Amino acid sequence: MIRVVVLLLVLLIQEAAALSEPQLCYILDAVLFTYGIVLTLLYCRLKIQVRKAAARFEKSEEVYTGLSTRTQETYETLKYEKQPQ
Repeated sequence: MIRVVVLLLVLLIQEAAALSEPQLCYILDAVLFTYGIVLTLLYCRLKIQVRKAAARFEKSEEVYTGLSTRTQETYETLKYEKQPQ
């Protein structure tokens, strides 16, 4: 029971100490805001690079567009039929 009371007092004291220094909260908010902006910019840059790479890949595939596998083989098997005698 005493541990619970001590824990509640510690939590209340820490909460009161945090409320007395709002400048610290503003600094932490600025750091988190900057961090969010940087992550967003990096994510957008990554997405743009992926799109450019896909476009380059499609352009390189145009070289091979005219080539295709042949459905007819070059050498066909001759059918040998015996002539009637």
